[in-house]
Amino acid sequence: MFFQISPGGNMGQGQKITIVDLGPGYAGKIDMRESLYKVTGLLDVQKRMLEHLGTMTYRDLVATSLRRHLKFKEAFVLMCYALRASNGRLASSVLSGLESFGAEGDRLAARELLSSYAMKEAWDRITPFEIAGMVTATMMDVMRFPDYGDRVIETCGMGGDRGVKLNGEEIPRKTINGSTLSALVLASLGVKTAKHGSYGNTSPVGSTNAIEELGVRVDIPDVDVQLILAEQAFHFTDAHAWKTVHDLSHLQPRRETINHVIGPMTPPIKARTRLDKILGVNDKLHPSIVAEAYQILNEMGVFSVGNAAIVAGLGARPTEDGMIENRNWLRDNIVLDELSPIASAVAFVQHGRSVGTHLVTPGRFGVKFHHPHAPFIKNDHDVIMQANHDVLQGVLDERQLVDLLAMNAALGLYLVEMMDDDVSLSEKGPDQDALKSCFTRCHEQIVSGRVVAYLEKYAQLTQQLSLGVAK
Repeated sequence: MFFQISPGGNMGQGQKITIVDLGPGYAGKIDMRESLYKVTGLLDVQKRMLEHLGTMTYRDLVATSLRRHLKFKEAFVLMCYALRASNGRLASSVLSGLESFGAEGDRLAARELLSSYAMKEAWDRITPFEIAGMVTATMMDVMRFPDYGDRVIETCGMGGDRGVKLNGEEIPRKTINGSTLSALVLASLGVKTAKHGSYGNTSPVGSTNAIEELGVRVDIPDVDVQLILAEQAFHFTDAHAWKTVHDLSHLQPRRETINHVIGPMTPPIKARTRLDKILGVNDKLHPSIVAEAYQILNEMGVFSVGNAAIVAGLGARPTEDGMIENRNWLRDNIVLDELSPIASAVAFVQHGRSVGTHLVTPGRFGVKFHHPHAPFIKNDHDVIMQANHDVLQGVLDERQLVDLLAMNAALGLYLVEMMDDDVSLSEKGPDQDALKSCFTRCHEQIVSGRVVAYLEKYAQLTQQLSLGVAK
């Protein structure tokens, strides 16, 4: 499945990895990249796609994308132009044959294509093949692939979710960091769990913010430490330390880019490791598009996709059958990139195949919220972090945050332990008894204190390991 990039496996060895200068605030990320970087082979599909580099110019690809949807190989090559502007070792090796506009011109071209695809996504014009092609290229930007063994579940959200406006408030309300905390619940249950994330965008508390403020050291620039952490039940990887392409999104002035889609879909997980996945999407993307992209990525050998749930949390419950298939209705009603206390549209992938989108309500988990907006809290740093602490402590109050977290974690447990059975998912959606069973286990795990105990032990381990590096 892999091949060597050049004799001796040298992919720009000795070249600087980071090209984009974001200032001293990013020095820690850059140090970690240099520590993590390991020369690896490329996947067969990447090798085949790289053969097309000399046949497609940047201008031609941009012009083509304005006329029609790009094919997989075209999207791959277009994304290579972005990587050439951010990753020095790729630029000096496998991407050296791309036409260049000079260093500054390359950066401008890269930002333009990333921003234009964010606009294309917003107009509901991006396809599964375009996403899959871009993801396949971006996996070349990953610094290293830890060994998670035979199977891992990874939880992530795209961010950019709108939240809900209540009682005439100008600022929409959000909720806890669901994907991050769900990963901790699963890990505490002994499920091998990876969490790929970054700092906040529309929320003041992104997954990296959350996990760091819960006491976990993330950016430890020592490869041996990262390999030790990858052997634990839980491992957090920050997107900005493990890839360079996100640097292009943080150049001033900041602009919306397609990286919020590509980033969560490119965790540092080997192609041979079975990947189960929960991925939350925002209002710009129908979950079925991402599910179909995962089927393509599985067929191409980029990931060994097992079961996946692509989640769009809704602010209203559909009143008629089939409304969640209506992309206009869904775009108007997606408010969270995780399961909602109201209802959610979830596109499932089973055994690597996209198998349809289903309406998933709290009732399927056996949950009833006394008010559908109870778990929505102010989109404020201190409020969100306090809520994160409270829910991990198992605090049961009128917000019903424990119920919301247990629902989201239960969906992951269902993917791992139940969904391999073909009868667990029917045309009516996921099996209700299976979801209830998973919810009960996750809820009990939270209120028992075992999740926070696991977190404290894991955070202590990262702190101790970081001290060893500092010495």
